[in-house]
Formats: sequence, structure tokens, C-alpha cells
Amino acid sequence: MTKFIKTLLVVICLTGSGAVLAAETVEVGIDGVEGRVLDNVREFLSIEQQKSDPDLNEARIRRLHRNASEEIKQALEPFGYYDPSIRAELTRENEIWRANYHIDPGTPVRVENIDIRVIGEDEKDEEFQKLARDFPLRKGDILEHGRYESGKRAFQALAAERGYLNAHLPRHEIKVRLEQHAADITLHFDTGPRYRFGKITFIQPSDPEKSYYDPEFLARYSLFKPGDPYSTARLFELQNALSDSDYFASVEVKTRRDQIQDREIPVEVTLEPRNKHRYLAGIGYGTDTGARGTLGWENRHVTDSGHLLRADLRLSEIKSNFIARYRIPTRNPRTDRIEFISSWLYNNPVTSKSETLLVGASHTVFRGSGWLETMYLNYQMENFTVGDQSGQSNMLLPGISWSRVDADSRIYTRHGTRLLLDIKGTDPLLGSNTRFLQVRAQGKLIRPLGEKGRVILRGDAGVSYVGEFAKLPASLRFFTGGDQTIRGYGYNTLGPIDPRTGKVVGGEQLLVGSAEYEYSLTEKWSGAVFFDVGNALDDWRQKFKKGTGVGARWKTPIGLVRVDVAWAISEPGDPWKFHLVIGPDL
Repeated sequence: MTKFIKTLLVVICLTGSGAVLAAETVEVGIDGVEGRVLDNVREFLSIEQQKSDPDLNEARIRRLHRNASEEIKQALEPFGYYDPSIRAELTRENEIWRANYHIDPGTPVRVENIDIRVIGEDEKDEEFQKLARDFPLRKGDILEHGRYESGKRAFQALAAERGYLNAHLPRHEIKVRLEQHAADITLHFDTGPRYRFGKITFIQPSDPEKSYYDPEFLARYSLFKPGDPYSTARLFELQNALSDSDYFASVEVKTRRDQIQDREIPVEVTLEPRNKHRYLAGIGYGTDTGARGTLGWENRHVTDSGHLLRADLRLSEIKSNFIARYRIPTRNPRTDRIEFISSWLYNNPVTSKSETLLVGASHTVFRGSGWLETMYLNYQMENFTVGDQSGQSNMLLPGISWSRVDADSRIYTRHGTRLLLDIKGTDPLLGSNTRFLQVRAQGKLIRPLGEKGRVILRGDAGVSYVGEFAKLPASLRFFTGGDQTIRGYGYNTLGPIDPRTGKVVGGEQLLVGSAEYEYSLTEKWSGAVFFDVGNALDDWRQKFKKGTGVGARWKTPIGLVRVDVAWAISEPGDPWKFHLVIGPDL
């Protein structure tokens, strides 16, 4: 019994002791400063950082409070306040400690003299001179240490990026004169010599089962050559270019500074090729095409110089095709290429039916400012029926196009542009059974509107000069209507109508415009409203068709799933149509 009573007393004592040692509650108040200065004070204040510590007790609170004034002074100095007045108060009410700090930051220290110099072998380098001119602190500014450090780091970062490996700061200091509330800044930056690129070595697997690419071909991906001034940006461009080529599963670009000779830095590129063959399969649905399926095969390594062979078969209820391409990378393999193509296309929308066989060749080159120029020559045979018109065309079709895509992301674009201009034509002198010249321009513009919205503008215009329209095949006539043109109408159901049959026969001209606003509702879902207008025409004076509606968007890794309900407001009764499209923005 005595033992039980002793144990009970010990438990009671321990419990009571736990109550006495319970964590104290502290509230911290700060006034007199705001914004970044206030944030920095809170970061420096130990009592603020430790106020939720479960082991906090009275003795520790008083010690933290005694240190607070000095901590506040340290927090103010980076913002130019060296002589503050601080009133610190610590009280306890209703079991709660209240620590209040009233701050008068005082007169700030301002920059009175500033000496920024670039010296060394390349002291005239315009990039360094620009940093000196644009240094974040100027005479008369409040002395903010963060801005000083930012300016100093900018010199060091530019030197590293441009290959000034021995660059240093022989003198960098701030002298503060408290009585005058003034500061003198001195920063002397010595560039040292600029290093150059050395030999580029490509390391590839020795396994005979792995693809091997000719180093001369790989070197064409590089925008620099041995002897050029060093630049880390050029290294990143090389890595990105090789990664984007689709030949390699991994790319590692690194410099060998341990092998520097005569100020030349060797570059080593380690490559892991992808599998030689790639197979593709997919199924989907679109209201313009109906149910569809895709099969594809690609040989990425026909030759050591990157020749590529690809074949794709696409089958759907309305449009089916088979395309085989042989691609030869040329001068700049990132953009330039020669391509041979052979294709079969069967198109069967409501308004027409056509079967086309095509063989051709094209040459694509980069023309600067993001523009790609493609010259092509196709031989095309087509059997077609449009309305009650039937025919067969055989034509040698030369053409040229210019295209440009600029986007922050091709999958889901916040800021992007796509432009295309295509000119083609033929004549009986080339062995064709018809004569025409066709010009077509397409564009799409996407821009953000607020944090969650974006505006999408789209346009499509074309004009044909035709000798005898009845001989122009269906694939070269203009139709419109559908998911990607004027919503609210069926695929290719809009265009000039034959007055004898009342059937759409296509036009010589095309003009379509669209405006859409999309607003993000959640991370994955957004809503949209849109207005489409246009038509395929024989005469610019003919009436345009209009469609408007609302839609839902769902973000996926392959692009948006777009679901739209659109009303054909140019038609009696405003009939509506459902549209479904899956794919990237640009």
C-alpha cells in the first residue's frame, strides 16, 4: 500500500511539473517599417523565428528580447539604415507574452561617390561596359547592399558565360561615413584574357548493336567551331539541338578545363543513341474525321549521316492517307533538309470525294528570324467528284512556302505565333491538264490576358487564279466549315453552291477569321467563348457565314482536349453542332 501511494505521488508531481513547464505563448509586433525591410527584420529576429518553439520558457524569452534591438539594427543595414532608433517592450498579459518593437529607421545612407571600372585585356568589351553603365546603384541612391551584390554578381556571371575564366575583382568595397550619412562605392573588375573553344569530341557507344553517327554530321549541329570565343550559351544550344534531333536518348555536353592548352577549352559530348526503329500506334476521334487510327514506323539510322525513313498510315471515316518520307539533313541539320515523299490520300467529306496519288521532293532551309523556306515539286494524280462534277487531274506542281512558329510551348501556348505563306501553281506547258496559281496565308496568334486568361486569334486567306475551274481538283479548291475553321458547320460544307444542283462545289477564294477567349478554372480545366466568321467564295462580295459558341478545355500531356458547342447563327433557327478536337495549340 505504501509503495502504491509513493508511485501515485510521483505521477502527480510529474504531471504537475509538466503543467508548470508547458510552452509559453509569444506574440511579436513590429511597426515603423514595411515591405522588404519588414520582411528582413522578421528574418533576423530570433524571437520571431522561435516564438512557436514548444520548449520556449520565460528565461529564454527574456534573453531573445534583449538581443532583439541589435538584430533589428543588423536587419536594417542592408537597406541603408545605419542609425535607427528602436523602442523595445516586453509585457505579459493573460498568460501571453507580447514583444513589441517600434522602429524609427532614421536617415538613410546614400551613395555619394561611385567608381565602377572595367580593366584587363578586354576592358573595351561592350557587354562589360554596359554592365558598368547600368550598375544597379547610382549617385544619390539609398545604399542597398542587395543591389550592390546583384551588380557585382552580374560581372562575375557574364565573365563565366563568355569564357573569362581568370576574371576577378581586385578591388571591391563600400565605405560608409555615418556622420555624413554617405557611402563611397569602389568596384574594379579585371576581365583577364578570354578563352576560346577547343576541339569538340563526340563519344558514342562502341556496341555494334547501337547506332553510330558520323562526327562530321554531328558537328553541323554546333553553332561554334574550335577557335571561336567561349560561350556557355553556345554549349546549351548544342545540347538542346542534339536532344531535339530525336536521334539520342541522352546528351551530355561538358568542358574539359583540365585539358586547356593555349587558352582553348576542349568540349566533350557524350551521346546515347535511341533505338534505331520506332513504332507508333494510336486511336482517336474528331468530329471532322470521325473515329480514326494511326500506325507508324520510323528508321532513325538509315545512314551514319542521319538519313531518316518514316511511313505513316492514318485511317478514318472521312479522311485516310498513307505517307512515306525519306529525309536527308543538309547544311544545318536542325532546320535544313531535303525530303522525298510518296503519298496516297482518300478524302470523302459530305461535299466531295477524291483520291490522290502524289510523289515529290522538297528542300527546306532556314532564312533567319525564325523563318523556314521550303521549295517543292510534286507530281499529283487525282480522281475527284464535287457535286455533279467529276474529273481526273494530272499535274506537275511546283511551289514555295515560308513558315514560322514562335511559342513558349507548342503543347499549351501562353505566348506564341504561327505563320504560313504558300504559293503554288502549274500550267499545260509543264505537262499538266489545267492551269492555275494559288496563294494562301494562314496565321494564329496566342497572347495572355491576365494571369488566367488568354486570347486566340486565327486567320486563313487564299485566292486562286484558274484557267478552267471545272478542271481544278477537289484538293485544290477552297472549302471551309468544321472544327478548325468555322464551328457550327460540318467539315467542308461551306463554299459556293452550283445553282443547278444546289450542291457545294468549292471556291476560288477563301477568307476565315476567328477570335476566342479562354479562362483557366482549375490547373487542368478551362472554359472558352468564341466567334468564327468567313466562307469559301467565288466573289468577295458574297456573304460570310458566322458561328459562335462555348467550350471546355482539358490539359493533357499531348495537348488540349477541346470540346465545343457552336451555333451556326447565319442559318435559320441557329442550328448547333458539337465539336471535339485533341492536339497541341501550335
